Amino acid sequence: MPDSATAAGALQTGEIDWWEHVVPDLIPLVRKNRNLVVNVNDPLGQIAFLLMNHAFPPFNDVRARRAILMAMNQEEYMRAYVGDDASLWKPLPGYFTPGTPLYNEDGGEIIKGPRNLDAAKRLLAESGYAGEPVVIMAAQDLPHHKAWGEVTADLLKRLGVNVDYAAVDWGTVVARRGQKKPPSQGGWHMYHTSLYGVDCADPTNKFLRADGTGTANGWPNSPLVEAEIAAWFDADTPENETAAARRLNKAALDHAVYAPLGWFLRHYAYRKSLSGVAQGPIPFFWGVSKTV
Repeated sequence: MPDSATAAGALQTGEIDWWEHVVPDLIPLVRKNRNLVVNVNDPLGQIAFLLMNHAFPPFNDVRARRAILMAMNQEEYMRAYVGDDASLWKPLPGYFTPGTPLYNEDGGEIIKGPRNLDAAKRLLAESGYAGEPVVIMAAQDLPHHKAWGEVTADLLKRLGVNVDYAAVDWGTVVARRGQKKPPSQGGWHMYHTSLYGVDCADPTNKFLRADGTGTANGWPNSPLVEAEIAAWFDADTPENETAAARRLNKAALDHAVYAPLGWFLRHYAYRKSLSGVAQGPIPFFWGVSKTV
């Protein structure tokens, strides 16, 4: 059910038993129903990010990508979706999941502190950006993607960027991001997505790879990032793993592989007639039973 209000109504009337992702705006409503349970679905949460196409101007220049990191405000992105409950999100000046062993903030200064739009504008101009349209894809059938797309469009306009906002569905985003053709010919410059916290707990996160072949993350190419990923795989002690992860976090932020937008919690809801529902990044159906 792509419509959140329809899903909430179906859950309350018993047409469905389990709603995987309750949108934050509807959590208070769903909690009022005494026949429902509302919980955080995964304590490792989710990580939101903005992908940039490294193959075409302006984001083939690291200065343009770093201008985005310098200007963006993670709080704006998080509040646009989760609302004003500060317990549901955290800033994320890096690429690893908060609360996991490899989490660190090395190189994260560009994301922390007051935002500097003027400096970002100068950096964008230095990259050679000359007013060409920047294509932003945002899936309108996913509430969090839609919210983040609107924040990005507003940010780019404040930076003086000519925005071509592609309000499409998620299927179109996935199909279009695989097109390595100029953005003006059906390609793209930017899109939004998120991963489960468990996916970002270590350097196996495919969106961090920077060997020039990654379709989903815009074909980044950084030998230093790849060297630090290899160093983590080769590490023979926990201390060496941690050291490699710290170097990797800095290298990936320096190269602006992608823009982390923050860490947030999501909720699921289910009818009390269900038992055996476990926490996890996706619904685990084994052990679940229903009382008729």
